[in-house]
Amino acid sequence: MQLGNIEQCLSEADDSPVHSMGKTDAGIAVFAEGSFPPDPVRVPPSPQYTPAQPHDKMLLIEELHEMIRQIRDIEPLLKQRPSRRTVAHPRFGGLNAEEWFLLIDMHYRHHLLQLDRLKAFLVM
Repeated sequence: MQLGNIEQCLSEADDSPVHSMGKTDAGIAVFAEGSFPPDPVRVPPSPQYTPAQPHDKMLLIEELHEMIRQIRDIEPLLKQRPSRRTVAHPRFGGLNAEEWFLLIDMHYRHHLLQLDRLKAFLVM
């Protein structure tokens, strides 16, 4: 989701679904804090937000490596072509390419907190 939206923000095509809306109060708060709140996030299951479960561990590893490659390819573009174009996030409002990029890190840190909670629960 984040990488595709970064590409839309950086796109110069007129048919790109970009917006000029600003962030919501939740978006302002998340970016001021630099992370998601530690609370669990619940979204309705959908293909847009809930990826299909991988068939095996190797496929998951390959997809993570591909995502890392894409992140490394996109990062330099953020400085070369700064964009004021935004794409709407369902909760945070309009985010530009750099904000979508920062959201990747926030998202994975949030998952690591989830992992810590699961590990703590399993030790009990």
